[in-house]
Amino acid sequence: MRPSVLAVVLTLALCVPLVAQDAEPGLYVILDGSGSMWGQLPDGTHKITAARDVVQRFQVEDYTGRELAFRVYGHRREGDCSDSELVVPFSAPQEAISRMSTFADQVNPKGRTPISRSLRAALEDFGDRPGDIILISDGIETCGEDPCALMREWRDKNINIGVHVVGLGLEDKERAAMACISEAAGTPYHDAQTVDELVASLEEIRQESLGSMEPADPRDDNEPEWQVLDIIATNEAGEALRVQGTARWEGSEPVEVTSNGHNRVPPGEVEVRVGVRTRNGDLYQPVTARVAVLASGDTDFEVVVPEPPSVTARFVERGEDRAGAFITVFEDGEEAFGFRHIDRAYVDPGTYEFRSAPNADNELTVTETFAAGDHKEIVFELVQTVHAKIKIVAADSGVWFRSNPELWQDGEHKYRVHRNNGVRALPGTYELRLELQLTPYTHADLVLTTEPEQEFVIEVPVGHVTIKYQNADGSAGRDARVFLSRKNEDGRWVRDTISQTSTRIPLVAGEYQLEGWSVLGDFDTVHFEMAVGEEKEVVLRAKAE
Repeated sequence: MRPSVLAVVLTLALCVPLVAQDAEPGLYVILDGSGSMWGQLPDGTHKITAARDVVQRFQVEDYTGRELAFRVYGHRREGDCSDSELVVPFSAPQEAISRMSTFADQVNPKGRTPISRSLRAALEDFGDRPGDIILISDGIETCGEDPCALMREWRDKNINIGVHVVGLGLEDKERAAMACISEAAGTPYHDAQTVDELVASLEEIRQESLGSMEPADPRDDNEPEWQVLDIIATNEAGEALRVQGTARWEGSEPVEVTSNGHNRVPPGEVEVRVGVRTRNGDLYQPVTARVAVLASGDTDFEVVVPEPPSVTARFVERGEDRAGAFITVFEDGEEAFGFRHIDRAYVDPGTYEFRSAPNADNELTVTETFAAGDHKEIVFELVQTVHAKIKIVAADSGVWFRSNPELWQDGEHKYRVHRNNGVRALPGTYELRLELQLTPYTHADLVLTTEPEQEFVIEVPVGHVTIKYQNADGSAGRDARVFLSRKNEDGRWVRDTISQTSTRIPLVAGEYQLEGWSVLGDFDTVHFEMAVGEEKEVVLRAKAE
C-alpha cells in the first residue's frame, strides 16, 4: 500500500508577467481518485470520504467573484498515468460547486497518482486568468515525475505561484516529500492528523489566498484616494455575525461589501445596507445606515443586525453520534439549498424538508418549520449497520484472493465488499459471491450479526497447479506469462492471464486448458482437470523448430 497522505495544495495567482488579467480569478480543484484512496486515515475515516467531505465544504458565498473548475485523476483506469480528466470546466460558483459535489460522490478510486501531469494541465486550463489550485491527494507522485522540480521550474520561468500544502496522516518521509512542494514555492507547510485539522488548515489557507489578491480599485485616476471601510456586525447578544450587502454613495451604483475583509469606498457619506445572507440567498431583514467615511485611515462601522433562524444537524445510530453527510433541503417540493453536517445554516422562516443519505441503507428525511428567532437541531436517526471485513483465501495454501466480492440477498445484489476496507451493511444473512474467471465461488449463509465490528475468513475449496515452461531440448524455460482458461457451466471457455509461472496457483475444481506465450516459442495447448485438494504440475514444452 502506498504511504498515506492527504495533501491540499493551493497554487495562487497563476499568471505569467505581461499577460492580460481581465478574466475572473479562478479556483481549480484537483481530486485524487487513485486506488489507495480506499484506505483509512488514523481516525478510521476512509480517505475518499475525507476528500469528498472537503469538496462538500465549499460554499458559494466564499468564492464570489471567482470561477471554479474541477479535475480528477486515477478514477477511470488502473495503472494509467495519463488518467487525468477535467470534469467541471471553469464556471460560476453556484453551478460549479453543485457539480463538483455530485461528481466527487461518484468517484470510484482505482488508478495511479499523476500529480505533476495534473498540475501542468491545470495551468493550461487557467489560460490568462489568475487564481488558485487546490490538490486533494492521498499519495505522493507515482508516475515518475517530481512536483517539487515542477514548482522550481515554474518559479524559474517567473510564473507567480504560491503553493500551500496540508498533509494528513503523514509519516516523516512522506511529510518531507510533500513539504518540499511548499518549500519550493516559498510558503508554509501545514500538517494535520484528522479531518477536522485538515478543515482548519484549509480555512487558514483560503484566508491567506483570498487576502493575497487585493480587490481592484474601482476609482478613476482623477478621483480622490479611496479609504477602507470595515464592517463589524453582531446580533443583539453581542455575538459576531458575518454579513453582506451593498454600499452606495453620490453618483454611484451599489457595490458589494462584506464583514469578511476590507471594503474600498470614497471618503464622505456612504449609505450601507447589510444583513446576514440566508442559505435561501436572501439578506435577512437588512439594516440600512449612513456612515461617515474618514478622509484618512480605516473607518469601523459597527452594526447590530437581526439573526435569522438557524439549523444544525446530527446523525445518530443506537444513541451515539455518527459521521454525517451533506444535507439537501427542499421547500414546497423544490430543492432550495444544501449545507454540510458540521455547519450552522441560516434560513428564511418557513417549512423545509431535510434529506441526507450517509450510505446506501440510510436515505433519511426530516421536516421542520422555522420562525423568527428559532434555532433547531435536526436529528437524523440512522438505521443500524455493521462494519464487516471479509478475507477470502484458498484452502491449504492460504493465498488471498485480492478481489472485491459481493453480497447478495434473495437474488438481489446488495453490497460490494472492498478487499481491504470491507463493507458497511445491514445485519442479516447473505450469499457471498466471488466472481473471478478461474476461481468463482459462492458462499451461502454468511450471517452478519448486530456486532458493530466483524471479521470473516472464508476458505475456498481448491486444488493447486504449478505451471512451468520447457525449452524444446527439455531444459527449463524462463518464468513468464501464460494464458489459462476454465470451462464454465454453460460450456464456454473463460480466459485469464497468469503473469508468472513456477508459483502454486489455486483453482476450483473443473476442466482447464493452458496456452503458452508466443513470444517464447510455439506450444501445443494443454488440457487438464483439477479436483479439490489435488496438487498438479503442468509443463508447456516448446516445439522443435
